[in-house]
Amino acid sequence: MSGIATAPCSEAEQRLIARAFRQGTFVTASAPDQADYSGQYALSGPAKVRDARVTPIRGDLADIALAGKLFAPHYVVPMERAVTAAFAPLRKTPHDDAEQISELLENERFMVLDMAGAWAWGYCQHDCYNGYVALDLLGEPQGAAPVASAGDPVEAALACVGTPYVWGARGGAGIDCSGLVQTAFAHAGQALPRDSDQQEARGEAVADAQRGDLVFFPGHVAIATSADEVVHASQDASGIGGAVVIEPLAALVARKGEPTHIRRLA
Repeated sequence: MSGIATAPCSEAEQRLIARAFRQGTFVTASAPDQADYSGQYALSGPAKVRDARVTPIRGDLADIALAGKLFAPHYVVPMERAVTAAFAPLRKTPHDDAEQISELLENERFMVLDMAGAWAWGYCQHDCYNGYVALDLLGEPQGAAPVASAGDPVEAALACVGTPYVWGARGGAGIDCSGLVQTAFAHAGQALPRDSDQQEARGEAVADAQRGDLVFFPGHVAIATSADEVVHASQDASGIGGAVVIEPLAALVARKGEPTHIRRLA
């Protein structure tokens, strides 16, 4: 069974819909013999998706927030659902063996736009990353979504030392390099995007690392604990294997080459 997620619209949702459609183009007949489409909504010109990972649109539907910005046959008001298990993999396609592209933790929210069979398609509320989650891992929200208290991102990362490296994970089944950065900085009240290339666009470029800076390599990111040491989720740390580790920055440079950027967040 397949169906677009629907739910009664609250007053806030109705205001969102009205605002989105006011931003569009309203078509009027330009000649007497043309059909009058006055008052109907239309988009003209090319519609470009800047980053498909965080743009909730498919060939058949899109989030209502994209109305007036990107064309889709249907616009959907998302249904908020909460993760009821310890963690829920976010997958690229609706299959148990599909690539895991991210992960939601217990009680984090998933905004459902479509349901088909055993899967929901939508996006993670905290970072808009879209994909598929198994329906049996989602339920009605109970209380507020988790909110991290202010803290030190470096200490949060150090608390994860020894956690196994798992591609796409954020601390449930394991953790990957950008997942460690995202969750650690959430403890300092800084919301960062999911992937390392997205994170590399944040903050100010600096020449030398200091505690709390992000040190980027091709396809990888680490957190500086000092000018010459980092903590990161590593796939290849010598003698350690895939896990969150602390090691000299020089050792990481020896394996991966010089950093592409060092970024300092405000």
